[in-house]
Amino acid sequence: MFSKQEQRSWIKIECARGRTARQCHRGLQEVCGESALLCRTVARWVTAFNKGRQNVTDMRRPGRPSVSEDEVYAVAAYWTVIYAIRFVSWP
Repeated sequence: MFSKQEQRSWIKIECARGRTARQCHRGLQEVCGESALLCRTVARWVTAFNKGRQNVTDMRRPGRPSVSEDEVYAVAAYWTVIYAIRFVSWP
């Protein structure tokens, strides 16, 4: 229904209106139903916005980025073809 980023934007607006985390969560549940962010997650975002955070996107984290298996197979297939073209002699 609504993406996480859209829900965070809504939380940010509600924080500016002085709403509590519980009130924000209830509002999200009314609109998003099962796809609403968890109450604890809403509380974390409310705290962050009340401390002055402006950005609603996730912050980059250290570590290896996640990659789908499809991407891994596509890259493997690409390099297999490149290897075959370069190193296999054609009759």
